[in-house]
Amino acid sequence: MPSKKHIISDLGEKKLIHRIIKKTHNLQQDYYSKHPLIKKSLGDDAALMDLSEIGPSKNFLVVSSDMLLAKTHFPSQMSPREKGWKIVTVNVSDISAMGAIPQGLILSIGLPGNMEIRHFDELMEGVLEACNYYHTPLLGGDTNESSQMVLSGTIIGSVEKSKAMMKSGAQPGDIVAVSGDLGLAAAGFEILLSSIQDQQKIKSILPEKIIKKATKKALKPEARIKEGIIAAQSGNVTALTDITDGLASEMEEILKASDLPLGIRIYEDKIPLPEEVKKIGNFFSKDPLEMALYYGEDFEFLLCIKKDALASLKDKLKLVVVGEVTSTGKMEIVDKKGKINILPPGGYQHLEG
Repeated sequence: MPSKKHIISDLGEKKLIHRIIKKTHNLQQDYYSKHPLIKKSLGDDAALMDLSEIGPSKNFLVVSSDMLLAKTHFPSQMSPREKGWKIVTVNVSDISAMGAIPQGLILSIGLPGNMEIRHFDELMEGVLEACNYYHTPLLGGDTNESSQMVLSGTIIGSVEKSKAMMKSGAQPGDIVAVSGDLGLAAAGFEILLSSIQDQQKIKSILPEKIIKKATKKALKPEARIKEGIIAAQSGNVTALTDITDGLASEMEEILKASDLPLGIRIYEDKIPLPEEVKKIGNFFSKDPLEMALYYGEDFEFLLCIKKDALASLKDKLKLVVVGEVTSTGKMEIVDKKGKINILPPGGYQHLEG
């Protein structure tokens, strides 16, 4: 006779919360005790943070929120631990693009009552693994029952007022750069969302390391905290955003944020497309360039940099120059033959018909 599965509805909300608190104490007690801002967090009605420790007169409090839904964001191959990791990462990435240092995360979760307790434990272990990795304490949150898994995070950070990064400061003549390869997450999702037959076929054609590199980028992305802080501290980055909806979409965001009639011109042969993207794209008959421009989920940065500061910033950051800011009011891409083409905006959007 098969053993009975232990599901979270057997425990109820309060026992689940105590389970989270226990895991947090086991994994993060040393970090919590040393964090200068946190005076009270998990286990009470709300968290207490002493903002005098970051000098509120000199710093902005940076707050952002992001939500992930099982049916929209999680491929079937994504483990509970990877789901927990990702909800922390997407929130951390948003404030990293402001040059901020994370100070704490509030996490609200909706879960089906028939979710196995072991899967709940794995989910929270992924959350806490990411919190430790990003030095971001879990401050509290809420739990509720839902027909599908819903993970909603609110991240709190701080940044020196004079150093805060935004999308709106680009100037004509600025260099446009990205912080790393593009399209790899898209390649990973192409594999993960493909048919079983295609997955078996691609495994017989491409080396395992190529497939693993792409799927890992999709399943366990990393936020660029260090890069955001370096960019902010340099004083030479005029605009910054994270690439989560595709390069073209983020370019459009920077142009929309400016009060100036700016344009951006990028060059096809400068866009960093790793071989994995080209090989996987070719297998699925997808244009690797479009995977970089319109798919997203790369969690790299798009930066506009003062032209005379590029060399010094390159000593501190991995940067790939892809173009420049113009005064044309247009998004343009120069193809490999040197022809200037209008680059359509786009990228992934929720609630788009």
